[in-house]
Amino acid sequence: MAGDDGSGPIRRALTGLLDAWLDLDRGSAPALGRAREQAAVVARAVGPRHGALAEQVPAKIALGASAASDALADLTRVFADEAGALVSLLTGVAGSVTPAALGSGPGAVVDAFPSGAARHYVADLVTDAAHDHRQPSSAAEQVPAVNAISLSVAAGVRAAFDGSVGEAMLAMVCHPRGHAVQLHGPDVPDEALMARVSWKKDPMGRTDTKNSWRRDADGTVHTKHALGHVAGKFTTVEALVKPLRALLAHAGGTIEGLHAYLDRNAPAGFARIFVAADDAGLAPGDSTGFRGAGTSTASMADHWFRARRDAMASGGGPMPIVRTDQIADNDAPGAAMILRKVDGDWMMITCYPDSAQGDEFMRMGAET
Repeated sequence: MAGDDGSGPIRRALTGLLDAWLDLDRGSAPALGRAREQAAVVARAVGPRHGALAEQVPAKIALGASAASDALADLTRVFADEAGALVSLLTGVAGSVTPAALGSGPGAVVDAFPSGAARHYVADLVTDAAHDHRQPSSAAEQVPAVNAISLSVAAGVRAAFDGSVGEAMLAMVCHPRGHAVQLHGPDVPDEALMARVSWKKDPMGRTDTKNSWRRDADGTVHTKHALGHVAGKFTTVEALVKPLRALLAHAGGTIEGLHAYLDRNAPAGFARIFVAADDAGLAPGDSTGFRGAGTSTASMADHWFRARRDAMASGGGPMPIVRTDQIADNDAPGAAMILRKVDGDWMMITCYPDSAQGDEFMRMGAET
C-alpha cells in the first residue's frame, strides 16, 4: 500500500456517484407517481364546477411528468457514463454502461455494467451500500478513549484457566505493554471500532508518535496509527481466551511447557502465531467489528484503504463501512496472536480475530 496510485480519490468519487444514482433510482419513480396521484385528486376536486380545467390538469401533469422523467433519464445517463469511466480506471476493464429505467432497483444498477470484473466491483459496492454505516470524523472525535482493563474482564481471564495457571495467564494477557484487551476485548464499544476503521483513531487514546490522533477545524485527520480495512474484537472474555487456551493445551498444558514452546519456535523473543478457528473453538458470534464496504478482493480493499487516506488528508466525508464477524464471514478464519519476551517472561502484545492466516504468522500445529 506504499505510494499513491491515484485510486483513493477515484474510489471516493465512485462511491459518491453510486450513492447519487441509487438515491435517484429509489426516489424518482415514487415522486413522479405521487405527482400523478395528486393531479388526479385535484382534477376530481375541480371537476363538478370546472369541467374543462379538470380535463386539463391530468394532461398538463402528464406532460410535466414526462419532461421530468426525460430529464431524470438524462441525469441517469450522466451518472452511468461517469461511473463507468471510474470503474474502468479502477479495474482496467473498459466497456459501456447501459442504465435501465429508473425505479428498476439496485440489481438493475449493477447489471448496467459490463459483465466480469467491472460488474463484480460495482455489485460489491451496491450490496454493501444497503446496510453500511458512515461515521463523520466529528463524531469519531467525540468517542471517548478507554485505556483500562475492567475488573470483570481480568477476573474472566483468570477464571478461564485452572489454578496457578490463571494468574500466570492473566499476567501474560494483561501485561502493561500489551493491548489485546483494550483494542480487541469485549468492552470496546461499537463507536470506538467504527472510529478506528473509519478514521484510524486509537481506542486507547495513546499519545505517542505512532498512535496520537488529531482532527483539525477543517476536518483533516492526522495520525500514524496503523490499521487496514478491518477493526474487530472478541465479543466475550471466553472468546478472547479461546486461542490462548488452545495454544496452552498444544504446548502441554503448563506455563513451563508454553514458555518452552515459544522459546523453541521464536528464539529471537518475538512470536506471531495463528490459531485456526476450528483449533481454538471459535464460532460465529465470538467476534464482531466493522470492515470497509466493497472490499471483497485485495485490490478493492486497497482502493478503500487509499480512499480513507484521501478523506483524512482532505477533510472529506467518511468512507462507508459494514459490520462483520471475522469468524463467520470468512472461509479460513482464526485468531492472530503476537507475543514478546520481556525481562525473561513471555507476554501477549495482542490477539485479534482474523479472516485468514497472515504471511508472517506461524500456524499452530504446523511448526517445523
